[in-house]
Amino acid sequence: MIGTAGLWMLNRARHPLHGDAKQKPMDLGFIALLFLVAASGLALWLGRGTPALALLLCLHLGAVIALFATLPYGKFAHGVFRTAALLRHNTEKREPSPIGLGAD
Repeated sequence: MIGTAGLWMLNRARHPLHGDAKQKPMDLGFIALLFLVAASGLALWLGRGTPALALLLCLHLGAVIALFATLPYGKFAHGVFRTAALLRHNTEKREPSPIGLGAD
């Protein structure tokens, strides 16, 4: 939770010209979801052995699902596409050139 608070402070202190203003709500939403996952995880740990455990688990898993559901719409989508591009590049390097010219 300390890490997400620090990330939020860094995001607030960032110069407005650094980054896209349209992306700022998604950045803050991502930080809020990270904080919610951390807080609900700690609450789950503290609530073990109590009757509220089932409710805390539902809240925590809902927050985790929401976090993973929103990841592709933020800056983290780049990681998936970059990995796919590197995999395709390595696969194409191993195959012979279809037009018979030299390779890399």
